[in-house]
Amino acid sequence: MDLKLLNIFKDLGIILASFLAGAIPFCFILGRMISGKRLTEIGDKNPGGWNLVFNVSKIWGVLGILLDMAKGYFAYFLALKFSGPFSIQILGTDYNMFIAAIAGCASVAGHNYSPFMKFNGGKGLAAWGGFVLAANPYVFIPAAAGFLSGIFIARNMIWSVMLAVTFSGIFLSMFSNYWTFAFSPVFLLTIALLFAIMLPRQINKNNSLGINFKFRKEATVGDLFKPKIR
Repeated sequence: MDLKLLNIFKDLGIILASFLAGAIPFCFILGRMISGKRLTEIGDKNPGGWNLVFNVSKIWGVLGILLDMAKGYFAYFLALKFSGPFSIQILGTDYNMFIAAIAGCASVAGHNYSPFMKFNGGKGLAAWGGFVLAANPYVFIPAAAGFLSGIFIARNMIWSVMLAVTFSGIFLSMFSNYWTFAFSPVFLLTIALLFAIMLPRQINKNNSLGINFKFRKEATVGDLFKPKIR
């Protein structure tokens, strides 16, 4: 088989592996190990880190969040290092960076729609955070600005997630190489991909879309961080 074709299959395998690694439900596993509780049956019934923090253990919850972040981080980092090698560009972005960005999104998709959890999963914030931090550690500045704007201005977690993803995607599209300007349009594409992956898991199906996206939805900032049945 042609070497170039073999490399393409290898890179598709990297993306699939990123999805499957992202699908490992670390927080659900920790909850069962530590307390015997199933996160899908307690709190907001979300098998993610925030439910683990609130309803099982803060310490183990933080560990679970870090493990979820690691899924996104290593999906991007390893794909960037081992994909290719092709000296071509896709959507104006170096091939390796394009594959790495798609692998990062795949890890978030795996976390949110895990085949090990009957395609249920978390909300993807930790896996997304690890992914974008691997792309550029300074992304925490625009990501935090977007997230905090949604919390204190919109007072709505959905808007917080949307603004954080948007601000970080724009930043990475301009500064994928730390502070050196290097335009990589693929990170603008990831904004749309991450919206499609993350927003359905943020929406409370017990409420209408109008209420879900309502400006200043919660009465207090503290209400944003209380796990709610979805």
